[in-house]
Amino acid sequence: MLDLLQLTGKQRQFVDLLQRQQSVASLRSLCAEAGFDFNFINGFLLSGALDGYVQWQEHTQQTWVLTAKGEDVNGVLPGFPLAERLLQGMGDGGAFPRGNRAALQAELGSGFSLNYGALRREQAVDLADGDGEGVVTVLRPSVLAAYQQRQAVFRAIAAGEPLDRGGTASLEWLQQQGYIASRVELDYGLTVLPALQALDLGEVVTTLTSELILSGQWRQVDLKPYDIRAEVPDVAYGRPTILTQCIQRIRDIFLNMGFDEMSGYLVESAFWNFDALFTPQDHPAREVQDTFYLANPQTLPLPSDRALVRGVRQVHEANYGGNWTEAEASRAILRAHTTTSTARRLHQLQGKDGKYFSIDRVFRNETVDRTHLAEFHQIEGVVVGELLSVRTLMGYLTYFYERLGFKDLKFKPTYNPYTEPSLEVFAYHPPSDRYIEVGNSGLFRQEMLAPLGCGEKATVAWGLGLERIAMLLYGVEKLSDLIGPDIQL
Repeated sequence: MLDLLQLTGKQRQFVDLLQRQQSVASLRSLCAEAGFDFNFINGFLLSGALDGYVQWQEHTQQTWVLTAKGEDVNGVLPGFPLAERLLQGMGDGGAFPRGNRAALQAELGSGFSLNYGALRREQAVDLADGDGEGVVTVLRPSVLAAYQQRQAVFRAIAAGEPLDRGGTASLEWLQQQGYIASRVELDYGLTVLPALQALDLGEVVTTLTSELILSGQWRQVDLKPYDIRAEVPDVAYGRPTILTQCIQRIRDIFLNMGFDEMSGYLVESAFWNFDALFTPQDHPAREVQDTFYLANPQTLPLPSDRALVRGVRQVHEANYGGNWTEAEASRAILRAHTTTSTARRLHQLQGKDGKYFSIDRVFRNETVDRTHLAEFHQIEGVVVGELLSVRTLMGYLTYFYERLGFKDLKFKPTYNPYTEPSLEVFAYHPPSDRYIEVGNSGLFRQEMLAPLGCGEKATVAWGLGLERIAMLLYGVEKLSDLIGPDIQL
């Protein structure tokens, strides 16, 4: 028996519609007229919910639709490209009408060649000279009549209109030419039984409001029941992003290696970002083409340790010449690397040993492409101790990448203002079949370490690109595939 309380809103509307019918010749047509989705109603009918209320008979209906080729042709000359508009342009000059070619071309435009070529292949028309001008002459009127019939059939299909029974030959020709295709649609004829017409649908309340409860009217209405044991959809819950998972994985590796985590500031002064790292004040990296400078605030105070500021000034002027200015060092920027955190930590250590890392966001005025972003994450690492060398540095990096599963590494000498020697780190990227740079490293120069109070220590450090490591881990083609709300991984 039909449980009226369990019907959805659409199902109740359909039942109400059927109660006003005696029979339905085509369920598909009824759904189209009333605005119901046929597949939804078809499922409702086949579920058995209407057994004993409706009888139905399944039948199929063949329909014709335009193919992609037919749609293209219909777009050039709506209705059909063959015959009719050409004939209209030629007039009714008796059994063999004639049409001026120039006039026809002007009227039909690009469709003239399509019209004329099709009829010419059937030897229905030809081009002849007349009165000094080319004219289109009809050779076989019977062929033109057949084209007119095809024209009418094509137009009816394009408009979704019913077809005349005498158009079988035209349908076969249009199908052979690839303009139309046959489609068989399932449909039902319905007979509405008295039991359905006798049903009282009434009104069902689906939302229990505070007004119904306070007024007591909930006792007088039919409330739609809910099965608290029914299966519910598996809704995806919030979860870490790809980059967040990578950060946690890398953090675990460094913590297991005995490193302590450090942090810094997104907004830094040029002093900590450049000057404390022995980067000259006229270095290209300090130009606006590479670094984001802030408009508000434009400057930040220098460190309160004046000995540090004097030491930085002295090494700059001794090695680079010129006048080092506090105004340039005070400019506020979005940090270009996390080595600013390392510089601050070295100043705090004042020569003590330690191992530190950070995974944080940095900003550079880069041209965004497959392997570059303007905002990305850098993995910073620094080891302060005795007797540290390039071999120590390569050992740390090789072990770190092996823990991530990468064994195909290359190290290439490079130049950095604050490290000597310096090494770039490259890892193999299978999707692009080449090595890509994943980080930079080196031993800090004494010119950088001395003002920070670590001049007697050896220090190895590195800055690695998190997003580029993620490219290797997940086989991603470009960095932009790792960010945004719709990551297709």
